[in-house]
Amino acid sequence: MGSKMNYFSALYRFECKKLLGKRIVWISFGLLILISIFGLVGPLLGNHYIDGVLIDSNYGSYQTDKKYAEALNGREINQSLLEETITAYRKIPEIPDKHYTGTEEYQKYARPYSEIFNFIRKTSGMQTSEIMYSWQASEDDLYAKRQKYLMSLWEDMRLSTGEIDFWREQESQIKTPYVYEEHSGYQNIISDYQMLGIFVLLFIAICLSGLFTDEHTRKTDQIVLCSPFGKTMLYWAKITAGISFAAISTILLLAFTFVSTICLYGPNGFQAAFQLLFTQNSNPITCSQAVLIAFGNMIITAVIVSIIVMVLSEMLQSNIAALAVSTGFLILPMIVQIPMQYRVPAQIWDWLPWNYLSRQNVFGQYTISVFGHYFAPWQAVPVIYAASSVLIAAIGKPIYQRFQVSGR
Repeated sequence: MGSKMNYFSALYRFECKKLLGKRIVWISFGLLILISIFGLVGPLLGNHYIDGVLIDSNYGSYQTDKKYAEALNGREINQSLLEETITAYRKIPEIPDKHYTGTEEYQKYARPYSEIFNFIRKTSGMQTSEIMYSWQASEDDLYAKRQKYLMSLWEDMRLSTGEIDFWREQESQIKTPYVYEEHSGYQNIISDYQMLGIFVLLFIAICLSGLFTDEHTRKTDQIVLCSPFGKTMLYWAKITAGISFAAISTILLLAFTFVSTICLYGPNGFQAAFQLLFTQNSNPITCSQAVLIAFGNMIITAVIVSIIVMVLSEMLQSNIAALAVSTGFLILPMIVQIPMQYRVPAQIWDWLPWNYLSRQNVFGQYTISVFGHYFAPWQAVPVIYAASSVLIAAIGKPIYQRFQVSGR
């Protein structure tokens, strides 16, 4: 037993060393870091124009809005704050052919409440002009409009009565009125989450599509396969190395992204309700918890995709073909969408690994029921992926074992 473990450890280290010795791995990871950096600093670059007139740099505009938002920290979004906000916005005159944010009245009176105004707009679904000039500020009406929207969404998605009851119970755990906290750092992370997920999966496909096929192509596998334990141990060593690579590289990238975001945008919003970020969501969690959940889901998705790519490359006997298929899977969700009225296919489509990593899917309304207990996507999908990973890896084993080194 000891010799088997020692041999497996040696094979595992050998496969890891081969992976880390590839130039494409380091180039791709460097590009991944650059993409992450661009996602962080991109919104702060350039200048802010209104109706063709230079107002400020984007960075200066962000600093001004952040100062106003921090002044609202700790305040409940209640009747009093709503009335203050609407009163300030009603000081803006209606000027044809000019955006209201370019007026002096907006900059002086309304802009300090812009975060609350945007919250009202996203929560209620009302048009900007309706809120500014028609709506009577009402805490009860605002939160009632949100509940009405949620019920309409659940019905459109064909949720069952049990699922609707589940989400209502989740809603009951969310304290209202919400307490406002400035949360631009967490907002940035969640906003860039889907883009980051796409590039992480592409990075994994590029780096792991040749893990099995490179030795076949170069015909160096005869040497490695001359082992006392046969192909089985080598197969699992490769799979384990690929999984480790995918998980660790994703963790490193996410850690870099999180630390960089907090350094650039600040740590505010740690305890803020997730509904400040995603107003039509019913998960009773904070912004920080949402980011941790999203990161955990990205790591487990990276693991299952790594296994799929490795098994696919062995099935196709080509790293180029495996990379092409994987890239196609990543592009397809951008082209094809299944209407949510078609409940079962829409849920399956949203939960496929190449389509799952978005705010709308990780924190979506589709659930899984197990013995009458309902589980949200971020709870159910990691378990499904973990079980599927074992199954896919087991399917790949006989495919690898049937490969004949001789007779080529």
